[in-house]
Amino acid sequence: MKHLQYTLLLTLCFFSPWASAQHTSILGRFDIDYIKGCTGMTINVTVNEGTGVQFYYEGFDGSGGDFTDFNYTYTTAGDFYVSMGSNEHDGFDSILVEVKEPLLPDFTIHNCASHNVRVEIEDDYYDSYFVDFDGLSNEELPPLSFTSQVNFGTQGTYRIDVSGRFNDANNSTCGTDNQAFNSINSITSPVLTSVETTDEAISGEIQLGFTLGDDIIYNLESSTNGTENFEFGSIITGATAVLSDISTQDDFHCFRINTYDACNEVTFLSDIICSVYFDVEGTDQANTITWQTDTIEAESYNIIRDGDLLLNITNSSTVSYDDSQVICNKEYVYNVQPIFASGSSVSVDTAVIANKSEELPAVSYPSSTVNLENDVELTWGPPDTGEIPFRRYIIERNIRDRSWRFYDYSDDTTFVDTEANFLGQHAYRIRYDDDCGNLATPSPSTIPIIIQQGGVRGKEVIFSWNKYETWLNGIRNYTIERLDDTGNVLEEYSVFSGREKAVTFSPNDSENKYIRVRAESLDVTPQFSYSNIILTELNTTMFLPNVFTPDNDGLNDRFVAKGPKVFNFEMEVYSRWGVLIFSTSDNFNGWDGTINDKDAPEGTYIFKIYFEDAEGRKYDQSGSMLLMRKG
Repeated sequence: MKHLQYTLLLTLCFFSPWASAQHTSILGRFDIDYIKGCTGMTINVTVNEGTGVQFYYEGFDGSGGDFTDFNYTYTTAGDFYVSMGSNEHDGFDSILVEVKEPLLPDFTIHNCASHNVRVEIEDDYYDSYFVDFDGLSNEELPPLSFTSQVNFGTQGTYRIDVSGRFNDANNSTCGTDNQAFNSINSITSPVLTSVETTDEAISGEIQLGFTLGDDIIYNLESSTNGTENFEFGSIITGATAVLSDISTQDDFHCFRINTYDACNEVTFLSDIICSVYFDVEGTDQANTITWQTDTIEAESYNIIRDGDLLLNITNSSTVSYDDSQVICNKEYVYNVQPIFASGSSVSVDTAVIANKSEELPAVSYPSSTVNLENDVELTWGPPDTGEIPFRRYIIERNIRDRSWRFYDYSDDTTFVDTEANFLGQHAYRIRYDDDCGNLATPSPSTIPIIIQQGGVRGKEVIFSWNKYETWLNGIRNYTIERLDDTGNVLEEYSVFSGREKAVTFSPNDSENKYIRVRAESLDVTPQFSYSNIILTELNTTMFLPNVFTPDNDGLNDRFVAKGPKVFNFEMEVYSRWGVLIFSTSDNFNGWDGTINDKDAPEGTYIFKIYFEDAEGRKYDQSGSMLLMRKG
């Protein structure tokens, strides 16, 4: 019953001020129509008694218009006395007038589902507020209160006007404000998607990302170092918001977004996402990362290193991680990303120089070959773990399967051994060190090919060599190459199996021969490695038969030296007792088996031949042959 009476009184009170009423001065000599209002209002005076009337509208000092004016407009705010003097009365009669600033009302339009609206009055400057719902309806209500729910029926853009009113006042010049709005069909719940710390400092910065509906009021709330004390922060719109001058160096902050359904008096809340504060320190064992965020709301953590995901930690109570897979003196940039129900939080990228000391990964499969100067050339690729800061490469050498020994340094991925002697198998391997004293595991060894010349039978020469080491996919074949003295390939001799090859040269080939072996890998794009180059020198020899039959049958009738073209040829034939029985410089006809035009007896004879080759080198050959006749 009391609630009903209160409502009736309010209704009478709020609607009465529009009625104009007369207000009588202290002594009753004059009336005015308003004693309260806003700047710009005009009051009107009615004289009840007296003649020779004079009016003072702002006090007793004669200010405020002509003495005979019966109205006055106030242009400034304040408390003023309207005073009247009269010839019939001694002294002044007066009444107090209160003039207020015409402040604009502070109000909020709350959109509700199905195109319903309520207006919230958010100040108490005026005694009451008159709300006009775009001509559809209106309502007057007290300060700090909500209007009734009004339905606009369809989607559209509308306007609401709110006027402030004082009781028992001229409100014609008091504050009136309006806002346009779009009615909505439904309320979209807020979704907070990301919280990114963009500046980690005592006075830092955080950027928020979110998804909001249109034409709805959303409020951001925050709580420091936990989720116990959320406080209103600001009204937000759009898709992002930047919060400045917020402590991000030693604190983390949790955020959520709310919107209020004023028609149903229900608040919609987003999920919570908290910022993360973290630190990273390089130790002798690892890069140690520690972080702070709300471990109850967080579901997991992504550890990001150099822009790539290093690890996902599913235990949300974990707040540290040791990254031991690092290289000394290398800079790493870390980021910790807590994962929440509706999104993630991102910390500031933080760099650290690793101090860890550990075995460095090995260089993989160096290659070796021998150049035209018979120097061993080594090549290799950098370690396959990315760009690793190191001081220098270290070349180690092993000769004839003895122990590995330090040989030299290289700042590049190539090296030339100018001191290889090829008197035994040479093996090489590569490692490297860093500024912290870490030494890499040695690479696999590489063994260049060393060719050797074996037995010589006339124009046939046997060559042999060691196995090349090492190609990952193995060796397709070996090929023997003959070079000229400038390194151009003149001939190739295929090797079908094994690492030995007998090469027969032309009988007329008296030139020096530069020989090497070429190995080809089984890769799709083959690699090649070459052996050292050796010089093969073959003596020019002539072929002479062991037996000849000078019987005029047209077969083997003459003892003739056959072979390559020679110069300055001389042949001598001796009996078994050393007596010279024949000599000639004709290497095409030779000896016909006669002595002084008579047939020489059968038996063994001794021969000697002398000649020069095309290069002017002198040779001599000697031996024995058997002379036989038929019958």
